Amino acid sequence: MRIKGFFWFLTILLTVVCLYQLSFTWVASNVEADAEKQAEKIISKKIRDAKANKDTIAIYGANNDTLYINSPESKEIAKGNLINQYLLKKADQEVYPVLGSTFSEVKKRSLAFGLDLVGGMSVTMEISIPDFVKSKVDNQTDPSFTIPFESAVKKYGSAQNIDFIDLFVTEFNKVNEGTTSLSAIIGGVSDNSSDDQVKVYLRRELTGAIDGVETVMNKRINQFGVAQPNIQIDKANNRIYIELPGVQDDRTVAEKLQATANLEFFELYSNADIQDFWRQADELSMRGEGEKIEEDTNLLPSTTSLNKGLKSLVLPNPHESTCLGYVKSDSDKAKVSALLNRKDIKSLMMQNADISRDGQVRFMWSEKNKHTYRYKGSPSKIINGWLLYACKVPVNGKAKVGGDDIKSAKQSNDQQNQNEPVVDLTMSDEGSSKWEEMTRANVGKPVAITMDNIVFSAPVVRQVMSDNSQISGSFTIQEALDLAGLLNGGSINAPLVIKEQTKVGPTIGKDNTRAGLISFAVAFLVVLIYMFFYYGKSGIVADIALLTNVIFIFGTLASFGAVLTLAGIAGIVLTIGMAVDANVLIFERIREEQARGKDLANAVKTGFEKALSSIIDANVTTLLTAIVLKVFGTGPIESFATTLIIGIFSSVFAALIISRLIFEWYLGKGNKIEFDTKLTKNAFKNLNINFLGKRKFTYILSAIMIIGSIGLLLTKSIPQSVEFSGGRTYAVKFEKSAEGQTEFIKKELSDVMKGSSINVKTKSNSYNVEITTNYLLDDKKAEVKVRKKLEEGMKNCKSKLGNYTIEPESRFVSSSVSKELESSSKISIALSLLIIFAYIFIRFGKWQFSMSAIVALFHDVIIVLGIFSLFSGILPFNMDLDQAFVAAILTVIGYSINDTVVVFDRIREDLSWKKESDFKTEINGALNSTLSRTINTSMTTLVVLLIIFTFGGAAIKGFIFALIVGILVGTYSSMFVATPLFVDFTKKIKINKEG
Repeated sequence: MRIKGFFWFLTILLTVVCLYQLSFTWVASNVEADAEKQAEKIISKKIRDAKANKDTIAIYGANNDTLYINSPESKEIAKGNLINQYLLKKADQEVYPVLGSTFSEVKKRSLAFGLDLVGGMSVTMEISIPDFVKSKVDNQTDPSFTIPFESAVKKYGSAQNIDFIDLFVTEFNKVNEGTTSLSAIIGGVSDNSSDDQVKVYLRRELTGAIDGVETVMNKRINQFGVAQPNIQIDKANNRIYIELPGVQDDRTVAEKLQATANLEFFELYSNADIQDFWRQADELSMRGEGEKIEEDTNLLPSTTSLNKGLKSLVLPNPHESTCLGYVKSDSDKAKVSALLNRKDIKSLMMQNADISRDGQVRFMWSEKNKHTYRYKGSPSKIINGWLLYACKVPVNGKAKVGGDDIKSAKQSNDQQNQNEPVVDLTMSDEGSSKWEEMTRANVGKPVAITMDNIVFSAPVVRQVMSDNSQISGSFTIQEALDLAGLLNGGSINAPLVIKEQTKVGPTIGKDNTRAGLISFAVAFLVVLIYMFFYYGKSGIVADIALLTNVIFIFGTLASFGAVLTLAGIAGIVLTIGMAVDANVLIFERIREEQARGKDLANAVKTGFEKALSSIIDANVTTLLTAIVLKVFGTGPIESFATTLIIGIFSSVFAALIISRLIFEWYLGKGNKIEFDTKLTKNAFKNLNINFLGKRKFTYILSAIMIIGSIGLLLTKSIPQSVEFSGGRTYAVKFEKSAEGQTEFIKKELSDVMKGSSINVKTKSNSYNVEITTNYLLDDKKAEVKVRKKLEEGMKNCKSKLGNYTIEPESRFVSSSVSKELESSSKISIALSLLIIFAYIFIRFGKWQFSMSAIVALFHDVIIVLGIFSLFSGILPFNMDLDQAFVAAILTVIGYSINDTVVVFDRIREDLSWKKESDFKTEINGALNSTLSRTINTSMTTLVVLLIIFTFGGAAIKGFIFALIVGILVGTYSSMFVATPLFVDFTKKIKINKEG
């Protein structure tokens, strides 16, 4: 191998980087485990104390949260809240001393886990476009607006795939018939603007609103103490997708996320204005008067003063005169907040003349706890702590300037001040006069920009400003962008509507994690043992490469910030099964070269060289399928595809580079190494199976299976999940645990909702289940009928699960959404086949190779569909046609073509295109020579899949079952369908009667 030194350096570097990256995950996991222990300790103590007092509830936490001691759901919510409070407290504490990283920094760099592994909640929110349009109208009670608006809303609610802005403009012109122009009622556009210009304006404002919403959601989520939230924006559908790992109090969080952004501008009291009150409040706080809340443990910050006054807690900030001072820790922040909320101190505040003459004071903290002060020509100064501001609130409690007064905001650079990042602000017509009045009264003074009672910026007013102004404050570019997003987001009047909300309890998350890790560990161990059993010492080399491969996969996932889910673990385990394929191809080639008489060193060199083409072709075809999955898949499918793509690259690198480096190092020291054991020494040698001679029989067998599968699909079919058929989702809470009873519930419902697809799964804890069905989907007035049938089915479940409560409908998948998913699935399958056909044609240069491979793939897909249809409703797990099943079909396509390409590659290498008898012999020889590789790879992958199927949890059993069937059918078709078809398509031979 050339440039060996470089590859050794690269391998060591990648290993160190991946281990370094994974070390953050290890540190973060330890902190989270400690948080869980602390939370469990508090919950246990609270329950013991409550039972001792014969109470059914207990109070916990800094906010006096209620814990119902006999409610599993309440316990999980309490535990989740306490864990998040602990992690929020730890956010800025150093937890990785070697590198000086705080917990928040460590968590950002650690491997992210999906909700199905750690529990938590996910929310899909959408801006109400009708309400957004309404917010842009000057006079919302004018009949020229209300009549067409209400008509548009009615049509919008009953139609599909209609743009509301277009619909409203059409209805407006129909009602007003030219008497009133659209531009006359919309604020922010000139009166002579055309309808098209108004549409452009509204869509541009809506896009800006989405950007602002993302910033607002980020700010709000930071307050929940979520260590690693996941936020994604879908501008095409005006939606925002939020995942909050570890959050269990879904109702409270949903309310806060859905609340209208409350952006406000306040004047600030100076230290001089408030010094008398501050001195008296400090004296009161030193006496320890007022309400006193007992401290639970060191998990939560103390809410008492502990004989520390305000002045000893709030330190003066020498770099900023706009704030009262700062506190160094979350604990001190909580203590100060508790003191300022004490009744005696609040009463003192109301009596203070300096404060009361201007209105009232509202104390607010800064949004972040690290502040950099930059000075021209001097080093930056950093304050680590939360800044405290005293905001001047008018008597009526309403800010003089608010989010409604802002038209737009954007980040730019101050050309007169060394291109310093600033925010350009454009006010509405009404807002301009308010802003001018406020800035005129505060030139040389700071103004606080706040939202949800948090100060995000407090710039000093340098001059009087009106409609166009500029906000500066020693921002970084990112800080200026965030502030602009906040200002845009704060001006949204249209509410955010929750379209979907899901919660996964920590117990279920733990079960899924345990199942995933067990399947991973067992599969990994089996592969390691098998490689050593079959190949001896060279198998150990493959095991080392495989171990390094796993480190690369997890390290890469952590580096890229990918989210690991249960499906992702399945993708990694499948990658392990397929990773041995490259090593097997290399080892079998080396054994062939040794059989031809080459010495060990030359056999190793030639083996790697000859295996390269097959390895590249086989992995590229699988990679192309995985990319299609990544592009068209969502949720679990995308996670599966991500790990598969990473695994393909790392597997090829491990097999071709790491294995060879070890071999050459070992052989360079004069050592010997074998590629078999006593039990496997002559395995698959001297085989002479006449595969082509059996092709008539296999054609008949395949035809029977295909006809049978098509018959099943036409008669019995496969039940479609609500993803493809649409449907309703209900949440049901049982008196007894539903653990292990989901199939029983599904059977009882199937008896009353005949012919429908029903999916039952536990949610948040084993007492809550989510039931999804497409029963009577096409009947728009069927809600009452469906609920009646649901009640009927639930009554039949009472014998095992006790009483139940059916919550309101939690989700509805419309026909349009399901059709989109169905369409994207069909496109992904068709695109995979087209890409594979093109790649094989380019690589092998003859259409016969491509055509026979594609026909074999159709053969595989139809048979897998038929077997699924046959066993659907018989096997005790979900076998509905859903996105996971489509992912399985695409994976089967990738694996099957992988196997076929290896055979074709050997045929291309050996084929001399001589007379027909030699042609037949050479193709049979190619099949026999690759049989060892085919059986080894297929058996290893099959064993891995069986392990996942056994230990991997119910959530992915249908997915893995499809893969198992696909591997068996794909292995069969590569030998007995694809290759014989290639022979017949070439018309080069005629098998005689003896053949």
